[in-house]
Order: sequence, then structure tokens, then C-alpha cells
Amino acid sequence: MEVKTVDDTGFSLRRAALYTAITAALVAVVLAPTLVYSEYPRFLNTLLLVGLLGLVGRTFLSALLSFRGANTPELTRSDEDLPAVSIVIPAYNEEPVLPDTIEAAKNLDYPAEKLEVVLCYEADSVDRTAEICRDAAADDPRFKAVERDEPGGGKAKAMNYALQYASHDIIAMIDADHCYKPDALRRAIAWFDSDDDIWCIKGRCYGTNPDDSILALHATVERHIAEKADLFAREVIGGYTIFGGGQAFFRREVFDELGDFDEDMLTEDIDMSSKIHAAGKRLVMDPSIITFEENPPTLDAWWSQRKRWARGWMQVAARYLLQLPRNQNVSVRVKADSIYTLAYAILPAFIVIGLPLFLMGWVPSVETATYVPYSAQLWTLIGISPMVVAAIVFFQDYREGLSHQPREYLAAVTLWFYLVFQTAVFVTAFIEEFVIHKPSVYVTTTRSEVPSDD
Repeated sequence: MEVKTVDDTGFSLRRAALYTAITAALVAVVLAPTLVYSEYPRFLNTLLLVGLLGLVGRTFLSALLSFRGANTPELTRSDEDLPAVSIVIPAYNEEPVLPDTIEAAKNLDYPAEKLEVVLCYEADSVDRTAEICRDAAADDPRFKAVERDEPGGGKAKAMNYALQYASHDIIAMIDADHCYKPDALRRAIAWFDSDDDIWCIKGRCYGTNPDDSILALHATVERHIAEKADLFAREVIGGYTIFGGGQAFFRREVFDELGDFDEDMLTEDIDMSSKIHAAGKRLVMDPSIITFEENPPTLDAWWSQRKRWARGWMQVAARYLLQLPRNQNVSVRVKADSIYTLAYAILPAFIVIGLPLFLMGWVPSVETATYVPYSAQLWTLIGISPMVVAAIVFFQDYREGLSHQPREYLAAVTLWFYLVFQTAVFVTAFIEEFVIHKPSVYVTTTRSEVPSDD
């Protein structure tokens, strides 16, 4: 897979015009029956309301279910009996964030002799990433610096390469912009000890840079809702759990039996999650296992990351939407939850149709009411949902001793504007994946600037 930086994929007026034209054509095709069937806008508006209610209702339910708590098993082993663990950190132009990630790995509450850290840096890195990795390996025997100098790239390819140098049966993978909370590894090991069928543990990615920009602020709040509510609720109901995000813990059997990460998928993590379910094994999500992450601070970085995620989810949906429900190894709950999840990986692209519908509501001759009773109240519920769900998550975090900046509470009020804007990302991803079939390109996430010494 080709790899580019954000600077290599700057704004193109020609590409924007093409995508706008395609979007307009899609909207026109969907709305065309309005010319011959006066009730059609009402039908479409009903579909839009029902679709949004399905999304909002699930989010509300997830936030409430997350009150249950993680119920992490107690680790009963002595330090001498703890398993050896390999931590794998792929790194490409990570100078601004990598030193903190390395320091957090050093500070893990885990016996030093049971830990190795594989720092796999890309030879193409143009900053001090290689030097930082080599210095860490020279200073601490737990660390090894590995250079990857081969054609092709992307996160999946980097992790597959790094796995060759991981010596132990428990493998922890973490992005170079994440920092472990000191107890994270012990909590993960406790889960592995509790059930041999648990093949993967996913913790919570906790955003730490809401003050970098307005975009980073809203992305941080969005991630809090996704990580604390949506992803954990899947664990509570025994549903389609996934390890999307910058960290996870694995038994080596995952790779021995299921193979490497798929290097053609933009979300190799969701693809591997689906493989784990298909194999009849468990993937646990525990939000008390925390790593601290950085969200993209600029529009270009955010757009590239979110488009990669959106398109990757669509690739997974195309592969597993029909496959998982027919798999005999998969429970009924996982089947049902996977259908919902993978369908909603594609459906947000069509929410853009709702914008012309709202405008058509101003035309006296066009009926845009829905067939759903109390639709006005339901639209209001949809409107306040991000605020309410964010408040639930913030309250839970307060009870658990996790803090948020005051501006995060304010961002919950304006989160809908951010989510509507994000619809454009889904439309763009849909066009590239299903309309023009553009080859996948892995665009690396731009990090914050290196702090000055002043």
C-alpha cells in the first residue's frame, strides 16, 4: 500500500469539484422520484429519522450500559510468575510524541526482566525518529530498535514486520502517540489469566490535547463517547467487540492461527477483530486499561485520519457484513451487533441526503413530515443527544477520578456541528471506495510540533 504524508495529499480544487459533482448526482438520483410522487420526500424523511434514531438510540443505550463498570479480574500471580510480554511500537516520523511513549513504557508497573519493547522505525522517516529509537535501545536493555527498510507501507505492514522481533507469547501493540497508564499491562494480563478463549484485550484511548485546536477539542470529546460508551457497551452486551484504536494486547495464537494483519485494509484492526470473532474467540474491551492519546490538531491531519477510518470501516463492512452472520462460530448477539455496526459503517454517507430534505421543508407544496408519531419530539431528542451522552460519560469519569478540561464540557454543546461536518468525510470515503474505486493510500497522521526549548 502506498504511504503519503498529509502534506502530500493537500487540497485539490479539481478533486473537490469532482467529488461535489458526484455527490450532487447521487443526491439527484435519490431525490428524483419526488418529481412524480409527492409523498416521496415524506418517505425519505421518515427513513432519515429512523436511521438517526437507530444511531442515537444505540449511543444512549451504550452510555447507560457503561455504568456497569469494567469488572476487571483480580491478578493473582506473583511477579515471578507473570508472563513475559513484548510491546511493539511502530514509528514513522514520530519525533514529537515518541519520547513520551517510550518513557511511559519504562514506567509500566511490570517486572523489568519480563518486558521487551520493540521500537520498529521506518527508514523513510525524515525526523529524529530513528535516533530516538536507537538511543532508547542503548540506554535500556529492555528496548530493541529495529529498522524497517522495505517497499510499501502502512501501519499493518509495519506491525507485521515488527512482529518478527517480538519474542514472547503476550504481545502488546501501541501507537507511537499513546502513553500507557502504569497499571495497564497488569490489568490486561489479569484478563488473559481469567479465560483461555480471550485472545485480545482492548483498553480505552483517552484524549489529552483538547486545547490544541477547536477541531482537536471536539475530536477528543467524540473519542471519549466512542471509547467509554460505544466500545465498552459491546462488551457489556456480549456483542461485536473490536480493538479499534491505538492499543491492544494479544496472545501470540492470534497471529499463529489467523495470520498477519491484512496489509490491504485501511483499518487492519477492525479486520483482525472480525477474524477473532470468526474463529470463535473472545475480544474483551476494558475501559479501565488506559492509554493517553493525541488527537489530530489540524484540519488536514484530522480529515486524513477520519477518512482513512471511514473508508477502512467500509472495506470491513463489504467483507464481513454477510460473512459473520453466517459463521457458526459466532454467537447470535455478535451476529446481530455486527449487522448493525457494519451497516452503520456505510449508512452515514447517505445522511447527506437529509440536507436537501430540510431545505425542501421550506417549499409549501412539498410534504416532508414523517410517518413516525411524535416526530418533532424525536428530532429534538436527536438534537440534544450528543450533549446528554457526553454528560453521562463525563459524570462516570468524574466518579472514577478521571478529569476533563472545562472546554470539553462546552464542546459537548456544539458537538452536533462537528458530527454534521464529519458527514462529508463519510461521503468522500464512500465515493472513493464504491464509486471511483480509488486505490487505498495510507496517509500518516501529523503530530503536534516539537516543543521549543525556550
